[in-house]
Order: sequence, then structure tokens, then C-alpha cells
Amino acid sequence: MHWAGAGGPGEGRQFGVSGQTRVEKALVGMPPANDSSLRMSALASGPENPGSRPRGPVLVMPNPPDTGKQRKLWVQRLWLIIVVLFCMELGIILTILPWTRLWTGNSFLLGHPQLRAVLMNNFVRGVVAGLGLVDIWIAVAEAIRYRETSK
Repeated sequence: MHWAGAGGPGEGRQFGVSGQTRVEKALVGMPPANDSSLRMSALASGPENPGSRPRGPVLVMPNPPDTGKQRKLWVQRLWLIIVVLFCMELGIILTILPWTRLWTGNSFLLGHPQLRAVLMNNFVRGVVAGLGLVDIWIAVAEAIRYRETSK
């Protein structure tokens, strides 16, 4: 194998393997013409004769990935983000809210003294805060458990 270039022994020739024609040099490393996994881009001109190989180098690109699978994957990711954020937000609110003034000084509860007595019970406050902690645990568990499937 002999590499020639301008200023070398094969002066005036382009870089390539010596002893090959120009078309053979262009076709080195190209896939067979019937390879369906590759397609010509809009930048390349088609061959003059149908069924023949192109004369010069052709920009070849792989087929685009299946967008149906990509769309399903992104829908799964988006759904996970929504569920995790919702559970975290709800959990934080339910954990903190029973111990704030918003819970005790609620104007709705002032008009309903029996409901206020139940909601001011520390056991009920603890149950609501416990539900908030469960929501936070669900959010963290869902985020950790998530695995992308390659179906």
C-alpha cells in the first residue's frame, strides 16, 4: 500500500491508495448498494443509472430511530416526573400543615366547632402528618424504582 499526495512520489494525485482508480477510491468502505439500513441524504445526488453505484462519495446516514419507542420512553419519563413532584409536594404540605397557624386559625373551622374539635386533636394531626410522610416515601420509592424498558 502506498500513500501519495501533493509533493510526494505521486505528485498531482489526491491522497488515496495507489493503484486504484478514482471510482474504486470513492467506493472504499461504502456499504453494498442494497443495504436497507442506510439511505442517501438530500445533499447527495442520485445515481445516473438505477441499480448502479454512485460515481463519487455519498453522504450516508442511518435510518432515524423509531420515534414511537422514543415517544413512549419520554411519556414514561414525564409521567414519572409528574408523579414524583406531586407526591413530594403533597407529602410536604400534609406533613407540615397540621402544625401551622393555617390549620388552627382556619376561618372555615370557626363556623364549625365540632369539626374544629376533631381536627385540633393531636392524634388527627399526627395521622395527617403520617400520610404526608407516606406520600414522600412513595415519591422517593418511585424515583428509585424507575427503570427504562427497551421494549
